[in-house]
Amino acid sequence: LAASPYPSTAALVADAIAAVADAAIGDDPPRDEAAFAALRDRVSATVVDEAFCAVGLAAATLGAARRVDQAIRETSTLSLMGPLADAKAQLAALVHPGFVSRTGLARLPRLPVYLEGLEHRVRRLAADAGRDRVRQSEVEKAIELYTEAGGALPLPADAPPRLVHARWLLEELRLSLFAQHLRTAEPASLQRIRKALS
Repeated sequence: LAASPYPSTAALVADAIAAVADAAIGDDPPRDEAAFAALRDRVSATVVDEAFCAVGLAAATLGAARRVDQAIRETSTLSLMGPLADAKAQLAALVHPGFVSRTGLARLPRLPVYLEGLEHRVRRLAADAGRDRVRQSEVEKAIELYTEAGGALPLPADAPPRLVHARWLLEELRLSLFAQHLRTAEPASLQRIRKALS
């Protein structure tokens, strides 16, 4: 956790607790005192265990991010600056202050997988630069569709559901292109991203 983008461990834990609360509230916030009391009691009963699990996933994510950063530093050559810049941008969009609550409890287990896929891509760059450029072109088209629809990386906290879905489809698309041995959580393609944004 020392390499965390959070200013302190307490800030990371607070963000994990916010993620637990967000997951409990979902899309239906309480509208009266009784509903609020029921939600408060439900969150209070599970917050310690769920926050502990979220912090554990954050630690796994930070470990994977450290390995990606190391791979980027070891691979750094002038001829690979384009794909390495994309790798750094992807890493920054996944691991940033507030990433636990912005990712959400449902998606948090996928972050180490996305980072493993990114590390795999970076480590293969020197041997597969031509194919990487072709695949990167498809990712760039998908990112362009996403940003034209109002999306941003990292994902804003108030992003509408269609942008949230499309944002994570971008990561699944990267897995399907650069690390096929890691299974995607759902089918991902340029067409599916376009459909999610429409």
